[in-house]
Amino acid sequence: MTRIFALPEEARPLLSEVQDLGFDKLIYSLDDLDGDIDPPVEAASWGVSGAFWQTYLAGLRQDPLRRMAARGEIPVGNLPFSVENDGSSLSIARERRMSVGDAHTLRWLLSLGHRTGVIFRIRVGRGRNASLNFFSERRFEKADLDFAMRGLFLIGHQVHAMLEPRLDTSTDGLLSSRETECLRLIATGKSNREIAEMLGISSETVKDYVQSLYRKLKVSDRAQAVSRGHVLAYLG
Repeated sequence: MTRIFALPEEARPLLSEVQDLGFDKLIYSLDDLDGDIDPPVEAASWGVSGAFWQTYLAGLRQDPLRRMAARGEIPVGNLPFSVENDGSSLSIARERRMSVGDAHTLRWLLSLGHRTGVIFRIRVGRGRNASLNFFSERRFEKADLDFAMRGLFLIGHQVHAMLEPRLDTSTDGLLSSRETECLRLIATGKSNREIAEMLGISSETVKDYVQSLYRKLKVSDRAQAVSRGHVLAYLG
C-alpha cells in the first residue's frame, strides 16, 4: 500500500519554477528496486487530483518506463531523460523508441496528460531510490526541452533534499547487514571459504547467506549478484 503524503509548504517556490519551465505535474516516489513492478512505497505529487492518483497507481504495472526500470533496462542514476508521447509511440531521450505494441499503455499515459516527461532517479541506498517525474501537456522543441531538463534536474534535487528526511528508510525484505557484507566480499572475488575466514563464521553459514541473497536479489550466480548489487546501490 503506497503512503501518499503532501509536499511541504516550502516547496511552493520551487513548483513555481517548474511551471515557468512549462511543466504542470510532479510525481515523487520512493521505490524498491527488487525487479518487481510494484507500486511505490511512498509518494508525493503536485498538480494531480485524487482521481489521477487512483488511475496512476492502478496502471503502474502497465507503465513501460516502470517495466523497463524493473528489468534493469533503464539504469538507475542521476541523469535525467526525456519522454515524448505522440499517442502511437513513446520516444525515450529522442534517439530511442518503443514498439507500437505498447500503444495501450501509451494511450493511458496520454490520457493522464503525459505529452512530455522529464524523469530521473536518485539513489537512496540499500535497494531503494527516489524517482522524480515531471510532466507537461506541451510538446517542446529540442533546445527548449534541453533547457527545461537542466532546470528540472536542479529543482528535483532541491525537492528531494526537502523530502528525504520524511522518507521511510526501513529495509524490510532487502539484504541483511551480514548478507550485504558477503555480497561486498563476493564483489572483490572472494570465495566462500575466504569470506568465512574474514567474517569469523563457518563456510556453511556463508553458503546459507549467499543462497539467501541470491533469492532476495532474484539471481542465480555470483556475477549476477554483483551486477544486481550495483543496480540496487549495495555496492559503490
